[in-house]
Amino acid sequence: MAQTLDVTGGQLVYDEFGEGPETIVFVHGAGGNHLSWWQQIPVYRERFRCVTYEVRGWGQSRDDSGEGRRAFARDLGELMDALGIAEAVLVGQSMGGFTILPFAVRNPQRVRGLLMADTFLGIDAPELIEEMRQAVQAAQDNQESGGLTRMVGPAYLRRNPNGVFLYNQIRGLNPPPDPSQSLSFGQDDGAVAKAELSALTMPVFFLAGAEDAIIPAELIERAAEMVPGAQYFQIPLAGHSVYWEQPEDFNRILDALLAEAFA
Repeated sequence: MAQTLDVTGGQLVYDEFGEGPETIVFVHGAGGNHLSWWQQIPVYRERFRCVTYEVRGWGQSRDDSGEGRRAFARDLGELMDALGIAEAVLVGQSMGGFTILPFAVRNPQRVRGLLMADTFLGIDAPELIEEMRQAVQAAQDNQESGGLTRMVGPAYLRRNPNGVFLYNQIRGLNPPPDPSQSLSFGQDDGAVAKAELSALTMPVFFLAGAEDAIIPAELIERAAEMVPGAQYFQIPLAGHSVYWEQPEDFNRILDALLAEAFA
């Protein structure tokens, strides 16, 4: 049963699963909410304490202060404090990267490992943001003209229409998109400067889907090169939601990160 936590300027809905000695916190993307991790939680709840939550303004979480993504990293810290989580491996998908990477830079002692899934968000890299903006527009145009959907790749669309339906049902539980939310994702919104990335001394994995139409794999690979020691993985036949489209590959990469983080 989901629970609620009052945070500064809002309220978060969250779930906890398992009682392992180590913790994984999963942070969803713009197309998801705390229900999105149904192919991960049953795998990891037997060995780890798993926490999922809805970021402010998504699902049933409230953004009373109107801060939006500027409060994402702060919210994560308040959630970890309230649940007594001293340190954790953080998993962020797409927009979730904008929560976990700035938090890790500013609180490296609390982060054992970082999985940046389908994302480079959280790094103030205007050149990558501009290319992402162009990709988003092209995907939107393609979608409106009857082409591939934006959140999953064409291979998944063909092989798993039931999964596409479920994805859209879960996505539909979010409030309507706020048109005032821009695609800037810069330091004014809470991103960190490239020079600050040296603080990421924990294992950092970047994971990309080869068919990602929103944040193309090339952009994620370039972002991985900005983080000292980071590892980059690309999954074929997957789009912008590897955790959903290719869960076995996603979980294999997460297993490798967990092995390094808790060695």
